[in-house]
Amino acid sequence: MEPTRQEIYAAAQDMQSRCPFRQAMLLQTLGGKVFPGSADPSDRFDYDAVRWHVSLLGITASGDDMPSALDAWIRSARLHHTLDGSRGATDGRPDCPYSGQAPLPKTLPVAEARNLPTHQLARG
Repeated sequence: MEPTRQEIYAAAQDMQSRCPFRQAMLLQTLGGKVFPGSADPSDRFDYDAVRWHVSLLGITASGDDMPSALDAWIRSARLHHTLDGSRGATDGRPDCPYSGQAPLPKTLPVAEARNLPTHQLARG
């Protein structure tokens, strides 16, 4: 099952507000995977072999070490969210609180009140 936009947004926001150790703990809690770089001396010149890779909610990112890989994942998740054309909120949230609500009535209570006759004040 594919993750929802709200899950990706919430995970990115939650990870961003934590230190790297707690980010790694949250990643594990959410079912993400961390693939450490190779420690084999023969791989030291292979750029992809020594990089750390993080995979969570269908988004994969890499970095030179685990904290930078986690930061790259957060940036990728936010970019994934930003490039999603179906979001409704203007402030960057994945959902709009006004999406799906019933349309406004034809006349509003304030407009009806303006049309009521008013009492004239006595001149004194």
